[in-house]
Amino acid sequence: MTTIKYVLRDTWRLLVHHWVLGVLTLITAGVMLWVLGVTTLFSLNLENLLSRLESELAVQAYLVKDNTLDVEAIANRIQSLEYVYSMKVYSPADSLAKLQEKMGSQSRALEMLGDNPIPWNFEIHVHSAGDVEPLVNALKAMPEVDDVVYAGLVVRRISALSRISSQVALIMFVLAVIITALVVYNTIHISLYSRREEIGIMYLVGATRSYIASPFVLEGTMLALFGAIVAGAGIIGAYFPGIELIRENMPLLSNILLTDRRIIWRFCALLAGFGATLGWVCSYLVVARFLNAITRPE
Repeated sequence: MTTIKYVLRDTWRLLVHHWVLGVLTLITAGVMLWVLGVTTLFSLNLENLLSRLESELAVQAYLVKDNTLDVEAIANRIQSLEYVYSMKVYSPADSLAKLQEKMGSQSRALEMLGDNPIPWNFEIHVHSAGDVEPLVNALKAMPEVDDVVYAGLVVRRISALSRISSQVALIMFVLAVIITALVVYNTIHISLYSRREEIGIMYLVGATRSYIASPFVLEGTMLALFGAIVAGAGIIGAYFPGIELIRENMPLLSNILLTDRRIIWRFCALLAGFGATLGWVCSYLVVARFLNAITRPE
């Protein structure tokens, strides 16, 4: 109990003695973790949007006009393809009724066509946009398939956007972690350097390495934790008003964006835990390196 009391006392002394540096560290860590949190939430919302778009991508496959075709067997063969998520089968009569419903009052023009020209066809949904091209190639290779219709340009753009968003999110994550780690690392290093003589005396009179290191490790952990809490407060303060603004101006996106407050609060709690862990790791590394240097025999 006495050891904990002394460790807390020394930690408080470090924070007070280097309060300017501590405030700067807290602000810098808070800003970088805020950027990390905002980037992560943006990526999650974008991934949610892309997943919704991908789930709505459909490939329309039309069979050749042949009354001897075994439609059920063809449907089972297409359904067995690894790219297929779900599939609907439309008979010529179903397709014509669907077209008439879409055309509304102009559907009378279809009566001029005489016999129904629409063949059996399948509406096929895939797991992701990247599965569309392989599926189309597989369908075109089937002799029973006469034509394949899909939004090729849209598919390619969604796939490209998904890859770019993942890469940008990863880059921002790495940069935020590196900058925050460097700031915490340098702060603890300065604190250690300013007390190098005192630390040397403590070591000579028998203080253990863990006793000497604990205040510095705790200081770095607390600074990173408080920075993460500030970042979480900033995210909550900006995210929910932004969601309300989007709801008012773009209501179609309301069901796509993450709006569950419990998820955002848990995310901020996870961010705080990540910040504290990052601070602890950086502080431990710099303290271990410093103590090894001053206790190494000449």
